[in-house]
Amino acid sequence: MSSFDLRKRDMKVVYGDRSFALRAYRDDQMWCTIIVENRTPIHHLLAPAADLATCFAAAVGFVAATVDAAGESRGITR
Repeated sequence: MSSFDLRKRDMKVVYGDRSFALRAYRDDQMWCTIIVENRTPIHHLLAPAADLATCFAAAVGFVAATVDAAGESRGITR
């Protein structure tokens, strides 16, 4: 059974006209992320990261790629 570390960090990202909530949490010494838009979790295949900055960078990149693929305007605010 794996030990679950309850440490977590939250981040809000606004990209285009859309708002996302990112939550990173520790599981087995790795940071995993959850991406939520309008109370709806967004499915992604992002791999866990060894550090928090890498985890959030991958999640922000995923958000940007998703919004860009939808053809919406650019611009990011943290």
